[in-house]
Amino acid sequence: MEKRSLYFFFLAILFLVIYTYLVSKFTPSTPLPQKKETKIEKEEETFIEKFPSSSEVVNEEVKNFSLKIFLTGGYIKNIFLKKYQEELLFEDIGFIPKYKDVKFNLKKEKNKIILSNNNLGIRKEFEFEDYLLKLKFFLPHKNVKSVIFSQVFSFKGLERRYQEIFYKKNNRIIFTKPYHFKKIKGKNEESLKFVGARDRYYCLCLLEGSYTGDFKKGKKKIYFLTLIPQKESLWKIYVGPQVYKELKPFHLEEIINYGMFHSLGVVILKLLYLFNSFTKNWGLSIIFLSAVIFLILFPFTAKSTKAMKKMQEFQPKIEEIQKKYKDNPQKQQKAILELYKKHKINPLGGCLPIFFQFPIFIALYQVLLRFIELKGARFLWIKDLSLPDQAFKLPISLPFLGNYINLLPIFIIILGLLQQKVTSKETSSSQQKIMGLYFVVFLGVIFYNFPSGLVLYWLTQNILTLIFHLRTSSFLPK
Repeated sequence: MEKRSLYFFFLAILFLVIYTYLVSKFTPSTPLPQKKETKIEKEEETFIEKFPSSSEVVNEEVKNFSLKIFLTGGYIKNIFLKKYQEELLFEDIGFIPKYKDVKFNLKKEKNKIILSNNNLGIRKEFEFEDYLLKLKFFLPHKNVKSVIFSQVFSFKGLERRYQEIFYKKNNRIIFTKPYHFKKIKGKNEESLKFVGARDRYYCLCLLEGSYTGDFKKGKKKIYFLTLIPQKESLWKIYVGPQVYKELKPFHLEEIINYGMFHSLGVVILKLLYLFNSFTKNWGLSIIFLSAVIFLILFPFTAKSTKAMKKMQEFQPKIEEIQKKYKDNPQKQQKAILELYKKHKINPLGGCLPIFFQFPIFIALYQVLLRFIELKGARFLWIKDLSLPDQAFKLPISLPFLGNYINLLPIFIIILGLLQQKVTSKETSSSQQKIMGLYFVVFLGVIFYNFPSGLVLYWLTQNILTLIFHLRTSSFLPK
């Protein structure tokens, strides 16, 4: 490949991997800049004073959930999702500051938790239907302020990156980082369609209704407070995974968003579900997806390979021109362009697959990072496709490697070196060979801590590309 094309190829991939790696790896872990922290702390301290300092805790299981219930204050403190074996970051459901010191009695009826204080005439009902929570208030007063839910700030880089609060106003859904949130602008009963919070895999959403409310930001949480307008009020809340089939019945599917290549992400997701319908394994489904994408892009790959071979054929002449006009860059460039024009060479022809792989890879990255079906999904030695493959545990923790050896990125490096040997065997430029070697190792390093599902996709692409290059070279009979 001509040096300029190689530079382009390298910079394109460099941008891609740096975007996907650094954004997830180095998302700030501190909740807020120090200058603003004092004010926020004071705001939360004032608010926290309205929470009970201690309470009798009762654990109950209802439908898909295990609940931790505080009897003093009478609210759901924590939710554990049984199917995915994970405690959600949504808390304080149904807490009313006015009754923070009131002790409630608990009664369970099938899928309903009832918290009541008969002396004060207060009753709260938490009824669960799959991932729908019906929260009913029976109160002695109107216009009582309540915390419908809170979201705890995560301090894990990747998890923190996907934490957002959202609300739909005037048919437009608005996402905001909870630790950057200031205020819902221009809210009113008519315009606020729904409101909620989400993280990497799960979301809690107060369904469409007639209500007003606002978020209040603390140091460790953000709270959504609203007025309970009547003595008897019903609130419907979705609490569960961000899965299209679960969200669609509540018209919440637009909560799922895969960024600038969202439409492409939706197609990828549908293909994964299609392949899994007959493979019954998400690892195999990713391999099939990679193969289909390779076949779709194959015409461009073939054209790219042809362009690269043509560039290699004329590389000696290009080097002659570079030596001849080494002291005159303008003449050198003009002579090389004339050579390209005479022999109909496109110097960027070898980079065609990158233009198409770039959006696919970004969309796939967004999908697989938030695809809850990969949590705990096994494939070969991989125990969880949402995590690095962690083939072997190390006795000590090493810089960058951590406690595990991940094999998939190592295989990517090995395949990359083999591909370099095949595609550059006719290249005389040692500079290009060194640059190619550096790029292969660099790519493997960047992929080292990526989720194994994403690395498996890239590895499959590399295997298919290597087979194609071997077939078109002298290594295999044609």
